Amino acid sequence: MTPEQNISKVNSPIASLPPELFAKFCAYLPPADLFTLSQVCRKFHGYLCAPNSFSTQQIWKESRLKFMPKEEMPPPKGMSEKNYVELLMMDRGCQTCKQIKICKIYWEFEVRICEECFLVKTVNEYKLLWSNYPQEFLNTMPHTYYFYGKYYWIEQIHIAYSQYYSLSKEDLKTWLDSKKLIFDSTMEYATKRGMKHDTKRPSRFSRHN
Repeated sequence: MTPEQNISKVNSPIASLPPELFAKFCAYLPPADLFTLSQVCRKFHGYLCAPNSFSTQQIWKESRLKFMPKEEMPPPKGMSEKNYVELLMMDRGCQTCKQIKICKIYWEFEVRICEECFLVKTVNEYKLLWSNYPQEFLNTMPHTYYFYGKYYWIEQIHIAYSQYYSLSKEDLKTWLDSKKLIFDSTMEYATKRGMKHDTKRPSRFSRHN
């Protein structure tokens, strides 16, 4: 029997709560419990996973501030509070291989990943330049440093380069300017996160968590 069938069968009072009272109930729950609750039934999933709902954002924000008091920084521009909280939950392990192991949050790529998966999912700058990727293109792409080299997220490179390559000369400057604005915002946020946590995490791989 599924969780949804269970809650329907017992006619739990919480299942009939209006959105306003449901939000108040959620104010007492840590993020892990909110994730569990979001999987109970479609109704709860709708309340907790609506990306454009102000109420949904507030539920996750209040839970983060209450139960993750050290994570007072707002999420990166364009990231929902739910996705932000999920990214911060280090005990969930690597988002790529799903293994519970030591991970790092790469804010440049908005991903929580282990070292093994990082090396699979990224490519260093030298390989990209050797493959004739233009420097003006790479200058607009978020990157991180690993053993003093620049590393880029492969999927981001492929998607962005397909756009870059298809543009006319007239449209290219506008595209590059737009990408540079996003790049600056992303890297500024990653730097702030690094400054916040570098003093707490001396190991190389755990920086910028």
